[in-house]
Amino acid sequence: MRHPTLPAVKHLLPTLAAAAALLLPHALGQMPADTVKQGEFPGLQLLPPGSVIEGISLPRYDNHRVSALLHAARMIISTRQVVQLEKLEAQLYSRAGSRTYIRTGNVAYDFGTQQAATTGDASVQDERFSAQGKGVIFSSATRKGILLGPVRTTVSAAVFNRASKNEQP
Repeated sequence: MRHPTLPAVKHLLPTLAAAAALLLPHALGQMPADTVKQGEFPGLQLLPPGSVIEGISLPRYDNHRVSALLHAARMIISTRQVVQLEKLEAQLYSRAGSRTYIRTGNVAYDFGTQQAATTGDASVQDERFSAQGKGVIFSSATRKGILLGPVRTTVSAAVFNRASKNEQP
């Protein structure tokens, strides 16, 4: 059996480095003595503020089902509570199987408030509509967000066709 060469797995190195930084102290029994405070994310206590992780993907699961997948070119640890994500692309999955895509430049996520706020242009797209605006504020606690204006929205004709079929006597 042939083992992959370094260039074949080079894209995995940032993820492996982050995993090692998060799991190795635990495996060696050298977890930090300080406890995780309210609003902090447990894994962030292992990475000092200013740490940078390149090419990161973060899945979110709800009841053993992927509900979101975030890809960012870079994640910067600001504090034990706040991370900065650059060039974010998110895929949100509904229980019905539809997907919503969000693309934006930079995002600050606060684990304490469970709120993400973007800077710069943002777009939201799914099979029913597409919208572009000047930013997004999203609460992961309520799973609701707003697109900051001015906003340009395009609605799919399929939405109107479904609505008119439902209105017929």
